Amino acid sequence: MKDRQRPPVLIIGAHRSGTSATARALELLGLQIGQRLDSHREPRQLQKLHEDYLRKVGAAWHNPEPFLKWIESGEGKHDCVSYLEKNVRQNFGQILGYRRNPKGLWLRARRMFGARWGWKEPRTTLFAPAWLEIFPAARIVHVVRDPQAAASSIRERELKFQAAGDPPTPNLSNLDYCKQLIQIYLAAGERLASSSNYQRIRFEQLQANPPAMLEQVANFCGLRVTTGKLAAAAASIRPAHVRSTSS
Repeated sequence: MKDRQRPPVLIIGAHRSGTSATARALELLGLQIGQRLDSHREPRQLQKLHEDYLRKVGAAWHNPEPFLKWIESGEGKHDCVSYLEKNVRQNFGQILGYRRNPKGLWLRARRMFGARWGWKEPRTTLFAPAWLEIFPAARIVHVVRDPQAAASSIRERELKFQAAGDPPTPNLSNLDYCKQLIQIYLAAGERLASSSNYQRIRFEQLQANPPAMLEQVANFCGLRVTTGKLAAAAASIRPAHVRSTSS
């Protein structure tokens, strides 16, 4: 049988910017984003794949500049693409959150025969140039949130972790540093804006009018929207005045 696999949808954006809520809503609209995911709708092995490479070049999700400088070089980009390509080729299912059970096999088969699929993991924002070498027709959904709100959320989460006994993450208790971090992620995502396969969505607008905004994004992703699915997805978006733990 012919392989009719479609290019993925990559949901990108800075941490604490509403990417989790957006991913959950798109999943309810039919986007296949994996099966074995954490509470933020992210495959843990994909997190590890990204973070291991960041560490290799002296970076981290909260200190991305060494990586961004590296990937801007021809050598760095080639090395990063080779790393991602090799790992995905060898272990696609585990990295992207598919279990080795009948449902997992069925989901993977659906993807091979045209189901809309993708993933959400904020570090993808940094790695997008490399991923686009592997999936050049990928669609990019860039979720942005007010930088002050996103930065404050990162800091609040860090202070909560420290209060629970976790070791501190360098600089994340400093609000100014968190603001700078958000700006780095914003700039990394917006470098993709010249592509016709890029759509930027403001999370505050999504919260203000979930049905209209989700229908727009779903159409961009090529999802078939029904009234029932759209209602369920819209209901999953918390209003702006309701506090959320989503990233």
